[in-house]
Amino acid sequence: MTFEPRLVSEADATRLGVMPGWWALAPDGTPVAGPYPNQEAPIVGIGKRGADQPTGRAGQSGPPPEE
Repeated sequence: MTFEPRLVSEADATRLGVMPGWWALAPDGTPVAGPYPNQEAPIVGIGKRGADQPTGRAGQSGPPPEE
């Protein structure tokens, strides 16, 4: 699966149920990991996929395990 870094606006963040900021998004637009502090950070995070990454959702410290 290929992820894309994208800046999620406050309005989009509310709609998606995440915090605004830079995110790694799945092809369908689902936030996978973030928020990140700048545009470069999700690129690095995407490269490290599998390592602990914040999800920006309450009670979650990283992405769900891949099956």
